[in-house]
Amino acid sequence: MAMISTGARRVIAFLLSSIAVSTTLLANAPAGRVAAQERMAAHPARRLVICVDGVGFSLIERMRREGRFRQFREPSRMIAPFPTLTNVAMAEILMPAGALQSPGYEDKFFDVGKNRMRGGLLERFQGGRFIRGTFRELFDYHPSAIKSGLGYAAPPLSTYLESLTDLVRLRQKFRASREPVFFAYTGATDSLAHLGGEWLLRSFMARLDDTVTDIIRDSPGPVEVTIFSDHGNHFRGYSRVELKSALRRAGLRIETRVRDERSVVFPQYGLVGSAVLFTRESNEPRLAAAVAEVKGVDFAAYERDGIVHLRARNNGTATIERRGESFRYRAGAGDPLGLNGVMRELRAKGKMDGDGFVDGAQWFEHTRDGARPDAVRRIYEGLTGQIENRANVILNLEDGYYTGSFSLDIFAFLQATHGNLGREQSFGFAISTGRDLPSHLRAEDVWQAIGSPRLSKQAEIHASTHDD
Repeated sequence: MAMISTGARRVIAFLLSSIAVSTTLLANAPAGRVAAQERMAAHPARRLVICVDGVGFSLIERMRREGRFRQFREPSRMIAPFPTLTNVAMAEILMPAGALQSPGYEDKFFDVGKNRMRGGLLERFQGGRFIRGTFRELFDYHPSAIKSGLGYAAPPLSTYLESLTDLVRLRQKFRASREPVFFAYTGATDSLAHLGGEWLLRSFMARLDDTVTDIIRDSPGPVEVTIFSDHGNHFRGYSRVELKSALRRAGLRIETRVRDERSVVFPQYGLVGSAVLFTRESNEPRLAAAVAEVKGVDFAAYERDGIVHLRARNNGTATIERRGESFRYRAGAGDPLGLNGVMRELRAKGKMDGDGFVDGAQWFEHTRDGARPDAVRRIYEGLTGQIENRANVILNLEDGYYTGSFSLDIFAFLQATHGNLGREQSFGFAISTGRDLPSHLRAEDVWQAIGSPRLSKQAEIHASTHDD
């Protein structure tokens, strides 16, 4: 018998060992799969969706460069509707999930049918009006009206402390819940931006990042986390825009009801970069012309017979029209939106039809990174829909100017705001640990982009909610 060399014996031994290991692995594979399936059945995958009010894209981008939110994929710029206010934006974002139109631009609003102001701080504490019948019903965690109000007790310290309790409650409620999707909201972030400034807001967002990391680590099953905001905030110095004197000079007067041709109702609730005015429809051109010349006003807009009219300083004028999903911008005197260059480019590329209309997708593509992102569509839709009690005239204020509640000025030093068409105020964000998102999103497309999560709660809008 021929002798087997030492090298050959080693090769044979290696092959036999490999076969044994492979056989063992194959024999145990079904059991391993069964164990994994059992673990998945006991601890199925869950989703945590968090809305942070008023956190802008630029802040998230800077924090990611510094090493925060690294477990998330690239963030998307979420372009808020105009005016860039929470009630307007949240209703649009959450409409696919069951939210209805907001009755007003803010919680204190003018009821056109009843011809009087409604809402405000007092109604927030009566019979659950703050949450019941609003987009807030959709959330599994939303701070109560009383809790939210405590943030204004001694700002910015009270605002920051109130925001931290949101994180504690969010974590507790998520762990206690067994729903596959948990939907949470914090409005303290917007208050922090307004009153505490960028440093305090960044501190809170860093703690949110830590909280999300802990939730993912400590959960028995996999958790996908999505965070989005409803609009941004622009951190800079601010001056109040002076509208009352201009109205008086034009023979108009601010009142709580529309009584005659001189009446103007001017709701002033928060401290924001836009203004909504109510008057007789026949008075809209006169009112727009009066306020357009005020320092700090970018433009005034109103709608007449399906056409949105813009009035700007130095008698600048323009119109916006819609035909299907296409829009036409026509600059009259001047160019209030600064779009003549974009229009020449669209025409040269063959994106404009013979009547001057351009598809909304092309407007979006060519203006989404401009000084006023996607302005043509946002202005048109802001003046023709979105809110039940629509204003007659809407003012877009320049960056650095605000209007709103005089009482808030007494104890609050404004450090940031939102409301206008500018990039910083318009760009919210959306970010996810489990899915890629487009670089830019309209508010109406956010819910589908994050996977159309099915919520455990459905908004139950009762007719009695908006009655006395």
